[in-house]
Amino acid sequence: MRDKIRIELSSESRLGWEPFYAVLDLPATAQQIRDARQKARITGREDMTYESITMVEFDPLPDLEHLRLDTTSVEELNYLAQRLDSLSDEQFTVYQALFDQRFGDVDSDELLSVKDLINMTYDLDSVMVASNIHNDEQLGQFVIENDLHPDVAAIPDDSLYLLDKRRIGELQRKNEGGLLIDGFYVVTGDYEIPEVYDGKNIPATAEDGVFRLKVGPADLNNPEAADARAVWITLPIQRAEADAIAKDSFGVDSIEDCSCFDFESGIPQITAVAAKEMSSFDALNAVAERYLTMGTDAQLRFKAILEAENIQDADGALAAADRLNEYELSYFDSDAASFFKTHVCHNLDVRFDDHWLDTLLTQNEGKRLVERLGASITDYGILSARGGHLFEPVPVEAPEAKELKTQAMTDEKLEVVEVLGQTALFTNGRVTQKELPDGLYKYDLREGESIAFATVEPSVAVNHAGTIITKEPIIFGEEGYIEFDDDSSPNFLGDEMSIEEFLNTDFSQGEDESQTMGGMQL
Repeated sequence: MRDKIRIELSSESRLGWEPFYAVLDLPATAQQIRDARQKARITGREDMTYESITMVEFDPLPDLEHLRLDTTSVEELNYLAQRLDSLSDEQFTVYQALFDQRFGDVDSDELLSVKDLINMTYDLDSVMVASNIHNDEQLGQFVIENDLHPDVAAIPDDSLYLLDKRRIGELQRKNEGGLLIDGFYVVTGDYEIPEVYDGKNIPATAEDGVFRLKVGPADLNNPEAADARAVWITLPIQRAEADAIAKDSFGVDSIEDCSCFDFESGIPQITAVAAKEMSSFDALNAVAERYLTMGTDAQLRFKAILEAENIQDADGALAAADRLNEYELSYFDSDAASFFKTHVCHNLDVRFDDHWLDTLLTQNEGKRLVERLGASITDYGILSARGGHLFEPVPVEAPEAKELKTQAMTDEKLEVVEVLGQTALFTNGRVTQKELPDGLYKYDLREGESIAFATVEPSVAVNHAGTIITKEPIIFGEEGYIEFDDDSSPNFLGDEMSIEEFLNTDFSQGEDESQTMGGMQL
């Protein structure tokens, strides 16, 4: 694969608090392009103003980094990158020579036609190329040996030594419009750019798969040979089709019998780690299928969760996809300062002119607010804690969320309670969901005016009365909370357990059975 073309996408919100940026390497799949647009908040909304595409790096042709292209289309640039990537080394050398000959003198203020750059990738085999020629003298020798000039061909062989080879080569090069480049002599003078691309209808669109895997035989004795035989497959794919590719290409019965030699992802958080063991193929394929069925909002929350919780494997991604509705996302905030202003606007009268906040420096306040909420700053916006809310008013002096570190999860004893039909742990402090082991859920209790525990909710910022940790999720319904009375309020059972003990204790025995838990009989 040839070196990448790197571009930067940008947009800005109506509020103008900050522009949004995303870097994209081309060629890219349709999902990779979609992800970059999502990061740059290029949504088509009326309150978003599209700014520009900026060329960051153009490794195949570095001179292009300093020129202006006449396009605002990522798809058009992506097609150019695809065409360049498809060229053989010799074809690319021809392309470089043609570029130098036609566009080498273009001023940095002029617009360069992407249409011409694309069409110039076609019909390159019609251009004459001679290898192992580095200078005019070698070119002159080539002209003499191949009788390329009639005047030179008419000179007797025993007089050829008298000829100025450098001068002959120079004349030949100028007459043919040829160029010397990287040890090749390329005759560019007769080449006409074909009209394959009309500047409107891109002949080929980017692939829409979520993942691309380069799979080959699992030959530990000769991995280089196995890599040379490897083929690319795109996920999602029918399992039967994947197995058929493995059998036809490598003579094995299952795709899981192959090795993965390269990995491309339309979900940046899912890395090559997910394909390291091909036994995870079905899970990775399931992630791709689930992702394509998600709407835009769900995709954004999904990727924000993966980023915030550092999930890179397929099983973890599938688990995250099952709990999307437990999170909130403030998509049009890229940092703590912006989120603070959005949070303030959300809780003020709708008549408040939010432009009063434009010049305020709120980075410190925003950071403090994000910590209060247990939220995370991601490339896709501000993500709430699991089960939390982003815009509930938070008092300045509220206690910060207590993170359960590894040692605390092992040693700290929490009170055992019975609540809503299941055994749970209780703590007066705050607990963040991301610090809990898999299989446990945390919910907040709210204090009432005349009752210690008025409600249980996914997250409570004001009048927080404690946190319960359960093994089974609590379903809140449309209300978003469950109200307690004197009979349904948490019942303290008089014992304490660590989280590790709680996680490893079975509470599922029937009413007529009993079990010992610590020093208490249940």
